[in-house]
Amino acid sequence: MMLQQPEAPQKGLAVPTYGVTIVMLIIGQMQVIAVIEIKTFNELLGTRYGLSLAQFFVSFLTIQLYGFFYRIIVSKPKWVRFLAGAWTYQINTISIMKPTKRAPYFCLLISAAITLLIMVISVTYGHIAINHKRGLFISRHNVILWSERIFVLTCFGIIVTAEMKRTMVELPCMIIYTCLSNVFVIVFGASVRRPHFYHDDAPGDYILIGQLYYLNFFALYMSYVWTLDMILEVSEWKMSNRAIVSLFYSEWTPGTGRHD
Repeated sequence: MMLQQPEAPQKGLAVPTYGVTIVMLIIGQMQVIAVIEIKTFNELLGTRYGLSLAQFFVSFLTIQLYGFFYRIIVSKPKWVRFLAGAWTYQINTISIMKPTKRAPYFCLLISAAITLLIMVISVTYGHIAINHKRGLFISRHNVILWSERIFVLTCFGIIVTAEMKRTMVELPCMIIYTCLSNVFVIVFGASVRRPHFYHDDAPGDYILIGQLYYLNFFALYMSYVWTLDMILEVSEWKMSNRAIVSLFYSEWTPGTGRHD
């Protein structure tokens, strides 16, 4: 009697999940830059505490409803699935989008680089862990549950700490949120490579997982942004965006840099 071969892990859906996450993350970062450039949106999202809390509660309800009714949504036509996913994506993106006041482009650039590095570590760890069949794996249910919890915690934390006006309290809080997000996205990256993680009967299931993966990476990204902003405040950073651009331009343009 022949032994049955174990089913291969669903590695084919892990790669599209990463692709969805990366595309959404790039679009989210572009929206942050647009908000910084548009003064009205910058002031609206950066100074209105009540609006930020309202956005947070709408975001919390949206992500809960999207997860709860996902089985119904996937059975609907493509345009319905697209609208439901786009609404959830946009509401959650705006809810955590709090532009910084000190050197925002410097913070965004450094944060984007660190977030990309963590994503590479997450994907690499998941690949190594699944090959060795040991690692920080959690079930699909816990991935979805904790991805929502970590996102909501980080989103609420950024909103509250942004209004505290007490850097020595805000900075430790943001470091804690950032560490939690760092650990979870790595666990998330390993878990999506487990066998039977995706539902074969749900079309586009990798899009749901990719969106949840994105939410945690975008929360991590904004955590880095605000942590850097507070570090700059503690160090009494005085350089503006224009001064930073001028500095790099003078360093890299022949004939305008320093001549030692």
